Amino acid sequence: MKLPEIIGIAGTNASGKDTLGELRSELTGSQMVSLSNILREELDRRGITHERKNLGALGDEWRTEFGFGVLAQKTIASYIEAGNKKGISLTSIRHPEEARVIKEHGGIIIWIDADRRVRYDRINGRSADRIEDRVTFEEFCAQEDAEMQPNQTNTMDMSAVKALADIFVDNNFASTEEYKQYLVKEFELLS
Repeated sequence: MKLPEIIGIAGTNASGKDTLGELRSELTGSQMVSLSNILREELDRRGITHERKNLGALGDEWRTEFGFGVLAQKTIASYIEAGNKKGISLTSIRHPEEARVIKEHGGIIIWIDADRRVRYDRINGRSADRIEDRVTFEEFCAQEDAEMQPNQTNTMDMSAVKALADIFVDNNFASTEEYKQYLVKEFELLS
């Protein structure tokens, strides 16, 4: 399947979202932007650490102030203004309105998931430079459960994002290389 110019890549933590975005960028020249990185940049400006609770609080603040699709709107507007027509992959979509904004611009949503233990082991196997990833398995599961449904303290609703997905990818591959080979074939990244 050939991907449209704008795609949203959503899914659970450490499921392989960035791998798809980075691979698409490498092979097609498209741009990859993590909506979480926009939040990290703002936290840096404010002198606040990147802990998951701080990322969530800032996302909630912006969604309350500017609307639930603000991160996708800002990112897509910058992409269109820059005039790069090679495509853009938006990762770390955590609210259904972000997914709707992508779809309003002719994009699709890809949901990526994998077994929880596999994803937790991936986090522990990668660089420990992200403070938000330094948690126990129980904390990892609790954070994910909280992000899947909206509640009084956050505006994330990843289960609603999942419900809007056009394509579902199960990334329980044995290696990153095997996963990449699947992505190249499935999404025709070389054509």
